Amino acid sequence: MLNKVSMMNVASGNFNANSIGGVKKTNNNATNVVSFNGYKQAPADKLAAAYRGYNNINMASTVSFTGGGSLYTAFNELNQSMVTCKDDAHGKKGEKVGSRIDVSKLLSQFEDDLPNYDDAIKTTIPISDDGVMITDARTQIKKGRGDDIKFEMVVRPSRLKTEPDPGRIKDFSQILGFELDPYGIKLDADNKRSIKGTKENAYVLNTKGKLMAVVEDGENVLLTNAGDIVKKDQTTGTLRIHTAQDKNVFTPFEVKDVPEVREKSGGSQGGGSELVIGLESGRFVPEIIDSIETFVEKVNNGEIVLDEFVPAEGAENMQLSMLAGGFGSRAEYTNASSSKIIHDNPNGSNLTKGCFRTATGLTPMETTFISLHKAGLLDCSKGNLGIGKNIKFYLNDSNVNGGNGGFTVDMYDTMKPEDKERKSLLILPNDAMSRIPEALKEANAKMNSGEAAMVMIAKEVAPETARGSLGIMQINEDGEIQAFAEKPKKIKDEYIVNGSCLANTFQFVVSKEAFEALDILEPYLPKNDSGKEPRDWSKTFTPILMGLTQNDDTEDMQEQIKAATKLEIPEPALAKAKEVLGDQKIYAVGTSEPWADCGTLNALYHTTMEIASGAFPLEDFERKHVLDSVNTETGLVASNPEQKQQIEDKYDINGQVMVVPKAKAVSEEIVDKYAEVPGAIKRYSEAH
Repeated sequence: MLNKVSMMNVASGNFNANSIGGVKKTNNNATNVVSFNGYKQAPADKLAAAYRGYNNINMASTVSFTGGGSLYTAFNELNQSMVTCKDDAHGKKGEKVGSRIDVSKLLSQFEDDLPNYDDAIKTTIPISDDGVMITDARTQIKKGRGDDIKFEMVVRPSRLKTEPDPGRIKDFSQILGFELDPYGIKLDADNKRSIKGTKENAYVLNTKGKLMAVVEDGENVLLTNAGDIVKKDQTTGTLRIHTAQDKNVFTPFEVKDVPEVREKSGGSQGGGSELVIGLESGRFVPEIIDSIETFVEKVNNGEIVLDEFVPAEGAENMQLSMLAGGFGSRAEYTNASSSKIIHDNPNGSNLTKGCFRTATGLTPMETTFISLHKAGLLDCSKGNLGIGKNIKFYLNDSNVNGGNGGFTVDMYDTMKPEDKERKSLLILPNDAMSRIPEALKEANAKMNSGEAAMVMIAKEVAPETARGSLGIMQINEDGEIQAFAEKPKKIKDEYIVNGSCLANTFQFVVSKEAFEALDILEPYLPKNDSGKEPRDWSKTFTPILMGLTQNDDTEDMQEQIKAATKLEIPEPALAKAKEVLGDQKIYAVGTSEPWADCGTLNALYHTTMEIASGAFPLEDFERKHVLDSVNTETGLVASNPEQKQQIEDKYDINGQVMVVPKAKAVSEEIVDKYAEVPGAIKRYSEAH
């Protein structure tokens, strides 16, 4: 059995072998382990006393606990590294972003001390805790083959915090195992470890309670939670990784034919709208502009080949906007190749999820561009697409936005064309992988009818997928949204229809009148620089608009809005806002077209696997790229054919393994470059 000892309840000194801190040792033949539960660093004497007391080790034992001893260091390393970290350099202090364990560093600490232990070093570490549900993992470090050392982690399924500890249950969510030769791990002058003779490093990455095994190898980053990675040449240090989970394992698609990519005739009929990309100063700005510049180049050199652009009716009335700066959970640092995941390297590269290239050769952001082109909203044809033409930027350099809602209002106010007033604003995220042109067309048509204050695009998803992650809604037979719940911890039965929920994809259109109504109510919202995102669309603006559009009586409006947002808005202001909206309602457009939220690296990983399995409809040039970049026999999914060959030359792959290019540093000069292009970039400081 696994004996548990709370480091907070153990005093140093001599211990009775059968009792520690009032907790009895019920099995004198128990595995020689000490279970260290908690986030706080335990004093070395308490850790040593607990370990020795439970395992009948004489106090004069050669096992080292103090002065940097490996057991003491390892327990602290494990219990601190998986705690969600903070970023003081960007965004809001205390924002939850993710963390990782440096397995290479951890195991290298045991090269001398592990032979002195009777058995494995085991502990239970926290993975995630949202106040309601808790997830943790049983971990152990033990000797492997020859001189190798194994690090193993078994993640237990999430449970209510009120439930008792399930102990050593058989059920698991994930298993991760690393095997390294600590004598083959090199430590350089900057205290950076790598496997001798290579640039490899091995990590466990934690994003929102989902774990992945990560190998950083030169310019490539390998990620997996359902595959095996084994280094072929083990003469300069071994590397073996095994991962498994109980769901989301993909089956590679069957190769039937390789499409011939040829330039399509027709070009463009002109028209459409323009796209404004919202950027927050200090967050990924050079990387995002560089990524879009690359996309434009690929269009113009014929690498990206699209059908003729046919503008949708009324498309010119709609302003397109994309939030790419990172707000709330969408600001999460998910670049596994960068120390920025634990924020200890000021020179590390920041890379938003929207800039990762998948097996199609496109980023999630660029995939959205193609959906807009196919919907007749954004002309991505050769010669017509360009930064400063129909793609522009709004840079918030003020540190004031009040959430994604406030930021979008600023974009709408400052990026209006001087010669024409847009009638609506389409808001999109930069980290969703989707092909939803028909839904976009329908949303545009509904907004042009004049009946809608807002039109949301909704996707049917399983309740478990939506719980705690996605906003969900109820709609009537006319498509009007009756109720909305933002990322509920528990989903009520009335939100489930035929076993599914309608989830908010954060792709929605807002009318000019809705913006005017919100502007009337602005004086009654919290201070805009409060740092608490008081103008979030899902938490603030949508509930306000629902209260205005679902009631005729101002007292009822006031009561509904207060219940949803805790805001006290006077009835005269509500009456004035209602008058501006008239009879407009809030609608949803349901879609069965492919869509996936890539708001975490795990989500992007699984979406990439779906692409590799043929679940997404692809353009000919994308399908050709996928067929050249994916090994359908081993499960290796690379970003390009050259990268695929590099990995196959070095590793044996079995199961789903995703490879992305290591983040590259992009000069800030790229921002200055487009500041000189008329109309390409507007700044908050200039607009106010």
